[in-house]
Amino acid sequence: MKRILILLVFMGCSLKVPPITITNAQTAAEKQMVGEDRELEKEGWMIGSIQSSTNGQNNQEKLAKEDSDPEIRAHRIRLNYLSPEIKKYKTHGILGETPQGFVKFNPLATSLPTYIHYELPAKKKRVEDVILFLNESRKFIMEKEVSLQKKKGKKEDELIKIKQSLIDEYYKTISIGEYFETISGRWEKYQ
Repeated sequence: MKRILILLVFMGCSLKVPPITITNAQTAAEKQMVGEDRELEKEGWMIGSIQSSTNGQNNQEKLAKEDSDPEIRAHRIRLNYLSPEIKKYKTHGILGETPQGFVKFNPLATSLPTYIHYELPAKKKRVEDVILFLNESRKFIMEKEVSLQKKKGKKEDELIKIKQSLIDEYYKTISIGEYFETISGRWEKYQ
């Protein structure tokens, strides 16, 4: 590798690296990648990461810092702490999202090859505890947010919309390959 670089330098070739820009908004290059922008960047390089545009923070982490209510902040921090573990359980098909905004044990999990890892009593207990903690925090956040909005004078139909938006925020976190419960109560794998 060193020889190639030395050879390029002696031959008069230059290696020009484009400027690096880190932004919090979606860049033109990102728009090109997802097909929103038709103009192509000439000789552009792009290095990306799932969480690079948010400084490594997901939506829940940012919200935890922004919450003025210390109880909501504490529950969001708990959700952040449990997030990697939940993601692992979802990826293995053990848990799934429900239309009510909670996670639940996937009844189809027993037929999955990954289920063998969760048959031990200690593992099973940990999954049950994580479900309990996660749902407890989600329920608290939803109820507290609605309560705070009610105190601000929001009407009943607005409160229902606020609660539904919180439920949808969780339900829409389903990734490809994860299981979820449909409104009719049937479990499916997201394709």
